Amino acid sequence: MRIQAAVIERPLGRRHRRQTVGNVASRGGLTSTHHALASVATVVKRSLLAVLLLTFISGAAAADQPAWVQAMRDVHARSKGDAGVLVHLGDSITYSMAYFAPLQYAGSAKMPADVRAALNLVDGYMKKECYRWKGPEKGNYSGQTAAWGLKNVDNWMASLKPEVALIMFGTNDIRRGSIESHEANLRGLIQKCLDNGVVVILSTIPPMHGFDEKVRQAVEVQRKVAADMKVPLIDFYAHVVNRRPNDWDGSLPQFASFSQWEVPTVVSKDGVHPSNPQPWRGDYTEAGLCRNGNVLRSYLGLMAYAEVINTVLQSRTPGTVSKTILGAKPPKPGDLPEIETPAVTIPKAGHLIAPPVQDWFPKAPPLPKPTGEVILATTVRELYAAAQQVKPGGTILIEDGLYRMPQTFYIKTDDVTLRSRSGDRTKVVLDFGTCRHHEGVAVSECSGVTIADLTVQNVRQNGIKINSNKNVDRVTVYNVIGHNVWQRHIKGPSVPDVDGRADFVTDCRVQYCLFYNDRPKQRGDEPWEDSEPRMGFNYVGGMDIMCAKGWVIRDNVFTGIRGKTGEARGAIFMWHNGTDCVIERNIIIDCDSGICLGNSSARGPRRHANGFLVRNNFVVRCSESNILADHTRDCKILNNTVHDPESRTGRLLRAVHANDGLMVANNIFSGPRIVTDHNEGPIELRNNLIRPVSDYFVDAAKGNLHLKPNAADAIDKAIPDDDVKEDIDRQARGSKPDLGADELVLQSD
Repeated sequence: MRIQAAVIERPLGRRHRRQTVGNVASRGGLTSTHHALASVATVVKRSLLAVLLLTFISGAAAADQPAWVQAMRDVHARSKGDAGVLVHLGDSITYSMAYFAPLQYAGSAKMPADVRAALNLVDGYMKKECYRWKGPEKGNYSGQTAAWGLKNVDNWMASLKPEVALIMFGTNDIRRGSIESHEANLRGLIQKCLDNGVVVILSTIPPMHGFDEKVRQAVEVQRKVAADMKVPLIDFYAHVVNRRPNDWDGSLPQFASFSQWEVPTVVSKDGVHPSNPQPWRGDYTEAGLCRNGNVLRSYLGLMAYAEVINTVLQSRTPGTVSKTILGAKPPKPGDLPEIETPAVTIPKAGHLIAPPVQDWFPKAPPLPKPTGEVILATTVRELYAAAQQVKPGGTILIEDGLYRMPQTFYIKTDDVTLRSRSGDRTKVVLDFGTCRHHEGVAVSECSGVTIADLTVQNVRQNGIKINSNKNVDRVTVYNVIGHNVWQRHIKGPSVPDVDGRADFVTDCRVQYCLFYNDRPKQRGDEPWEDSEPRMGFNYVGGMDIMCAKGWVIRDNVFTGIRGKTGEARGAIFMWHNGTDCVIERNIIIDCDSGICLGNSSARGPRRHANGFLVRNNFVVRCSESNILADHTRDCKILNNTVHDPESRTGRLLRAVHANDGLMVANNIFSGPRIVTDHNEGPIELRNNLIRPVSDYFVDAAKGNLHLKPNAADAIDKAIPDDDVKEDIDRQARGSKPDLGADELVLQSD
């Protein structure tokens, strides 16, 4: 007989029981009690199976999550820090304000949805001040190592009370010490953090020019340390080389036309620091990540910290970030955008830079062999030591190479010569891109110094500083290249009066030099104007010399020295009582301002320029002022060629305020007009050609203003002048000289 029964489920408790109702059947001798017991057994069996299944699933999930997750949760459980405090411990790569700090104001940044979500999480959790914690008191500074971190970490733990520390050291460690010492110091630093209950995120270092093998060794050590100590790892090195396996290095020839930080690859032109090109600042898509090194590193730090917040600080299940960002050897990103680099001049073999030279530019005769004591420098350390050791009259010869200068290089000994051994200015490069100071080569408390046959580049403020206020005279700068200098390529400050009488910096020479910047000045190039932006990022120029007497500035080239809005200072700017100086045979192309004698700041009886002779110069498209005379006395502007045919202001010549005795004669002003309307003193304008004459010149577009035979209104049209017996090429002028700087000489058969 079949039994039909219904089981009624009710909550178990003192007042509720499981009940079975139905008919009693005689088959098998089963009673309602037996049915009840069987049902209970079934429920228990199913519950046990469910428990076992959940245990298996959770065990599998735990086995699948990275080892660091639970390890860091255990560390965080004994945290002594303040919630939301993140510190970045590292060297100059971390100290840079281009790293992580821009995320604080990334509301309008270009971000994929996952990056935006990570930023929102971090922004809501982290203390805002941590975005901009920079400096040694915050755990990061230029030139530092893991040993420095280990020495100071206890102080940081006590003063900053971090919850999480992101650590990256090694770039300086491997240049100064062994891999073994780096590993020991790194392990010690991490252990101190862990002992204080601080969650650690470790990062590998980026690749570095000239240190390929040592960097690889350091990275393997860093990966091993992370695995051994069970801390999450950002493999920055792998992220760099995965994206740019063949051209991560901004010092490669194809990037020669770019400035220090503007190279469109992930490591800057110094071959060490992450890049920061303007077009990809704030672009956290893959297009930005593979072109801007600081954006890439900020992105990795952001995503890693967000994952640690999720998985460690808030105990959630690890996401895909754990595999793509954290851990050694992350997968190569797919669909990387094509990298474009412009066609540029590639340096010749052995040359470290490719300056914008043309065949017709002035060429420096070689200097004679050095006399007196000679010290050969082949390393940065030897170079600085030589400056301390050299005796008066001695020479410091620099072996060919790129010298990354850590601080201002001072010369303080009389009659010393600093020059390259080879005599090739493109083969010895003093690079101040990572310098802790803002000036390059400085001459102080001495006279008779010569700087020759080398390049000074990537200087935040003054490339060559002639400290004329500290008893300096007779300095010669010869056959030097200045490249990407963001205040003045050569600076001479004011000289204080002596017993109420004017004093000067006397008898200096600047000859056969090339001064150029790759682009206009912008925010981030140097700290003073970043903090005082009232100049509009136009506080940049070629030479800025006060109180000069008896100077000769000749046979130089200035090009591309411009401010952000086209209002940079002069390529040659002489002021503050300059006296009896000669400016001749220079070529100035596409600068904002050309040759500037004075400005509107003069007060009292003294003028900015007295007795200057400006002759035989080419000045091309310097629209702010091609040649300026402002508060001068008895100056002469003779036989110059100025070409700015599209000038809206007409400032091919601008004479303004008092210019007593100014003579302007025999010049070609190839443009619409000159401006002398606001001049206050008697000036003489004589025999100048003033109209656009582009077809008179060999190649006006490139700045070559040598005359062609069709220059009918210039050839033989000048009035002979004893002050101008030669032309820009030192060719003699005859009895019927030509207007402008060039004397056309036809070659006979």
